[in-house]
Amino acid sequence: MSGRRCPAAVWCPPVRLCSASTAVTNTGIGRPTRPLLSSNRVNIHHSEMSTPDRATVNRADKKELKSDFTVVLQQKILTGGYLPLAQYMRECLGNPDFGYYSTKKQVIGGERADFITAAEIPFFADILTGFVLDTWQKMGTPRKFHLVELGPGKGTLMQGILRQIMHVQPQLLNFIQVHMVEMGAARQTEQKSALKDFQTAAGRIRWHLSLDALPAFKGEASLFVCNEWFDALPISAYAFTERGWVETLVDVDDDPSHEAHFKFVGSPSGSFASFLMPDEIRLRTDTPMGETVEVCTHGMAAMETLARKMIESGKSAALIVDYGKDEHMKDTLRGIRGHKFVHPLLSPGDIDLSAWVSFKQLRWALERLPLAQQHLAIHGPMTQQDFLAWNGMDVRLASAIRDQETKMAMRMMQNFRRLMDDDEMGKSYKVFAVQTKNFATVAPWF
Repeated sequence: MSGRRCPAAVWCPPVRLCSASTAVTNTGIGRPTRPLLSSNRVNIHHSEMSTPDRATVNRADKKELKSDFTVVLQQKILTGGYLPLAQYMRECLGNPDFGYYSTKKQVIGGERADFITAAEIPFFADILTGFVLDTWQKMGTPRKFHLVELGPGKGTLMQGILRQIMHVQPQLLNFIQVHMVEMGAARQTEQKSALKDFQTAAGRIRWHLSLDALPAFKGEASLFVCNEWFDALPISAYAFTERGWVETLVDVDDDPSHEAHFKFVGSPSGSFASFLMPDEIRLRTDTPMGETVEVCTHGMAAMETLARKMIESGKSAALIVDYGKDEHMKDTLRGIRGHKFVHPLLSPGDIDLSAWVSFKQLRWALERLPLAQQHLAIHGPMTQQDFLAWNGMDVRLASAIRDQETKMAMRMMQNFRRLMDDDEMGKSYKVFAVQTKNFATVAPWF
């Protein structure tokens, strides 16, 4: 596991046709929780990736095996026209019959999984529990408290938080209502298994398919936790050409020398979708030709929905942890499978798709809403390293390691470094918080 940044250009600029066989090098931006690619070029014909017969590497036809889902997507394009990138991602990740998060099992943690998250690393849940308890107390210890996790993975983070609450502040369990926002049936099964000891006959823990499906918490305090959720939301991408900003679309690729069955193309005509871009990008007058940008359209929409639910709640806060920057992002989309990076148009439904989060765009989505300006305060982003340090990560490590045998102590130190070191998750991961203005500022922004 390394935190060095990985391929910045997993796919080519939108106005050029992109070959799925394009190799990825260790020179750009990537997901630091994934083991890093070496300095060698990636062999995307690995037997566990996409081409079952390694001999096909030397054949003229290098197409990967065409899955049922590939046929469905190709028919959709051939009958209805190009797919916008955001729509393609939404299908690949959330299609109820073939989507990655909807159907694939055991994608998080372990050698046979595709990736791990901070939630799988000890100490992380401990620190977030401290944030939950501190926020609850600053709200006035309300007797009805909704704890919501968006994209809860295997349920490991919520399990750790509830376990710590049981030991430190057990009376809170009498007031808490847990909501897990998860669209995938396979993930829900894993989460229910992880949280079975905390479930009650009255349904202390409930599941919802989307943020919009959450009930309104009218006048009841709430806290939203989003750990590596926004990076998996669909993005739109644009390239600046002589025709102005052109949207990136996905088309069928019949070239037998390309492994993927799809390719990126530029929109043949103007698109109203460009009006979803932040004004400072869309109205810029000195944009260089060929410039590209990613717009987290679904992320901004989610922030607006989140703001409305927080304001309805009365007293509310949201904690967002993800890899990204406080700037507009470009060329960060990539596919992830088996702890390796692959071209994002390979094996739809069988690989994870992820892009770095633009916290600048998330903030802009809130700042342009008059209601959010009136009722919400925005904090950060700050690095995960600083957030964990401010919330007592070193004290937690010292307490845990004190009486341990050497082997266990070394393992704890390794987990500590993974979360905190500059070249691991410490710098590339950011923490962003939003809260209503009617209670004291959440830690560590007080």
